[in-house]
Amino acid sequence: MRKREAVRAILFAIGLLAAVASATPTAGEVTIKRDRWGVPHIFAATLVDGAYGLGYAQAEDRLDQIFSNYREAAGRSAEVDGAKAVEQDFQKRFDGHEAVCRRRYLELPAEVRAMCEAFQDGVRAFLAEHPERRPANALEMEPWMVPALGRTIIFNWPRGAATRELGRRNELRLFSNQWAVRPERTADGAALLLIDPHVAWNGPFRFYEFRLHAGGHDLSGFAATGTPLLGLGHNAFLGWAATTGGPDTTDIYVEQLDPSNPKRYRYDDGWRELTSETVTIAVKGSAQVVRTLERSHHGPIALRERNKAFAVACPYFDQIDFTAQLYRMMTARNLAEFDAAMAMNQFHEQNIMYADVDGNIRYVRTGRVPVRPRGFDFSRPVPGNTSKSEWLGIHPMKNLVQLLNPPTGYLQNCNIGPDTMARGLGLDLSRYPSYIVNSGRGVTNSRGRRAVELLEAHPKLTLDEAMAIALDTHADGCEQWQAALRDAVKKAGLNKKRAGVDPAALRKTVETLLAWNGMMEKESVGATLYRGWRQFAGDRKLRADSPASALLDALAEAVAWLVKNHGSAEVAYGQLHRIRRGNHSWPLSGGESGGGMTLRAISSSLDGKVFYGRGGQNWVQLVQFRRGAVRSWSLTPYGESDDPASQHYADQAEKLFSPGRLKPTWFQPAKLEGNVESTKVLRRK
Repeated sequence: MRKREAVRAILFAIGLLAAVASATPTAGEVTIKRDRWGVPHIFAATLVDGAYGLGYAQAEDRLDQIFSNYREAAGRSAEVDGAKAVEQDFQKRFDGHEAVCRRRYLELPAEVRAMCEAFQDGVRAFLAEHPERRPANALEMEPWMVPALGRTIIFNWPRGAATRELGRRNELRLFSNQWAVRPERTADGAALLLIDPHVAWNGPFRFYEFRLHAGGHDLSGFAATGTPLLGLGHNAFLGWAATTGGPDTTDIYVEQLDPSNPKRYRYDDGWRELTSETVTIAVKGSAQVVRTLERSHHGPIALRERNKAFAVACPYFDQIDFTAQLYRMMTARNLAEFDAAMAMNQFHEQNIMYADVDGNIRYVRTGRVPVRPRGFDFSRPVPGNTSKSEWLGIHPMKNLVQLLNPPTGYLQNCNIGPDTMARGLGLDLSRYPSYIVNSGRGVTNSRGRRAVELLEAHPKLTLDEAMAIALDTHADGCEQWQAALRDAVKKAGLNKKRAGVDPAALRKTVETLLAWNGMMEKESVGATLYRGWRQFAGDRKLRADSPASALLDALAEAVAWLVKNHGSAEVAYGQLHRIRRGNHSWPLSGGESGGGMTLRAISSSLDGKVFYGRGGQNWVQLVQFRRGAVRSWSLTPYGESDDPASQHYADQAEKLFSPGRLKPTWFQPAKLEGNVESTKVLRRK
């Protein structure tokens, strides 16, 4: 009997080993399993093989975007988009993405280059199988385009700093949410991390969701379309989020030009020559555009005014290692390795928040920050005619604002100052130079206030509560405005017509608003009335303590607009506020309340009678960190595919984003079984 059992045990062991062996990818073999939302889960023997599979999967879903992103990075969009893209192309040449990445590509670590090249080979493999899918904007892919695309995305932040210093106000506005909670403040005793960037839903910021299991690494999150590297997300040990806000990294130097020779500029006791290059931009349907790009030793010239030239000094202009830093972040297995990656100082000016399976939470207000000399106000353009104003190097990471495992047990940053990330944080900012803090004391906003309120209110945060916070729709300050409305009715009464609205209709509106629960939910009539009232009040520059009659007039104007455009003042918020893809749209909760953004941040534009979302909560990922059992949930506005014929073109818009629900990522391969929609095996040549 014992002998028979022993034989069975041996046979079982042999079978188990065979099963494991058959499930383990061999070199060059890539398996892509798509889950029920079309998200690819890629299994490969190495990260390089995995990058090949990711290139193939992205091509299957977003082929046009891969090429449009590469064109933007190279400053070649006008070749297909015409004259409207000329200024964008010139800006990319100004930033030097192609020039730097071509010149320095071979300096990237070999494993990073191998991933970039394998990724593009995966795109080519898909095109070879489906030549009919080759889009009109296709170009010859080159490996340097991958780091150039990374630079293109991060340069939105230093360029914004430069335009502010030049006194312009057309820079791109970018926002986000993030928070991290230590195990002692969660019901399950595991750290939590929220990743919630608020960026445009189209263009380069339309990132691509994926899972990758390769070479002993397990990755989950979102990558810029056209790259194989995790932008924001997690692995089996740790994860990170990013929000706009960070040190001041970029300066403007005012060059004093020689009146007799405007190609020379003063420097100390002599003159230097501006260098120049000719930039030629091919334009579809038009003659090529030829411009001259001038530079001083401080940087490219952005503006000339009489005998002055304004040069942009940016410590990212000559850098290529952002791609290498992302690689090190996504393959890090502990805090020390992650910090070593962050110490490369390639990330743009951001609030980076971190959590891991050891229960750590971490915050770094990161950026590649120049060491500025004393005696100059670098928040404004500074004189370029003296060596006394020159930078003195780059600050190491240890000089930046940072926190590790604060006694509060949680941190959040929704584009706020670092000292308001939690109650009682006690962060002493006085020991940092002002340009490293780059924020006033006590700076917060509608989302920051609400995040602190909710995280404080849940000392043992459950997963359901965490998801509710991620999708919270409370209108900041609405209780104060409801009190002001109640007081306005007492003072001014509801006995006369206002903006053509009779007293009975206005009285009903007041009753609805006063009974409203303050949540911008798609089913709510009160939310519609509140948003309209606050927007008309804002147009009149009214506050909650403004005269009673003026507040009631603004409310009546909102009612009149609703009646005119929607036939009634009793309009559910989701009828007015929607997500649209293709020819279909669905109701949305959250967004702008008229007086601030809800935590569920959605930027929208009025198109006719309806506000349609265009940006904001671009992707959400909630991660629970338990060693050996990391779990996560995610959400993105549209769907995985950009093919209108695909069932994943707008499935998340309809079934997840509109109702406000997170989906499981099935990060653990065992959890994926039973949720696989399709399987494809590739052989990398």
